Amino acid sequence: MRVLVLEDDKIAQIGIKKILGAGEIDIDLVIAENGQEGLDYFNQSAAQEIDLVLLDLNMPVLNGFEFLEGIRESNKLKDLNVIVHTTSDNKEDIKKSRALGISGYFVKNVDYGIFKETLQCIVSYWHKSK
Repeated sequence: MRVLVLEDDKIAQIGIKKILGAGEIDIDLVIAENGQEGLDYFNQSAAQEIDLVLLDLNMPVLNGFEFLEGIRESNKLKDLNVIVHTTSDNKEDIKKSRALGISGYFVKNVDYGIFKETLQCIVSYWHKSK
C-alpha cells in the first residue's frame, strides 16, 4: 500500500513513519511537506499510484484546502482517497473539507497512544477496502 503524507511538521512526520512502519501492513510512505510538493509528486513521470493521502490542512506554500482543490480538478486524481489529519476541530474546516470530497477527517490527538491507534485503524480500513 502506498500512502502520500502531506505534513510540514518534522516531528509529526517521524511519528507517522514510526506508527505506520510498525504495523502489520506493508506501507510505502511518500512524504511531502506542503500541498505544492504533493501536487508535484503526481506530475513526476516516475510517480507511482497512491492508495491513500494523509493530509494536514495547515501547511506553508500550498495548504491542504488548496491541495484538495488541485486534485479534485484532475480527472486522474478526483477520486483519490484523502484523510485529513489536522489540529483543527473547527466546524468550518470540516465542512469545507467534506465539500472538497474527503474520505475522512480526524483531529491529531496529543496523546501518542490515541493518535497511533486512530492512524493504524484508518490505514487498516483503507488497506482492506482496496
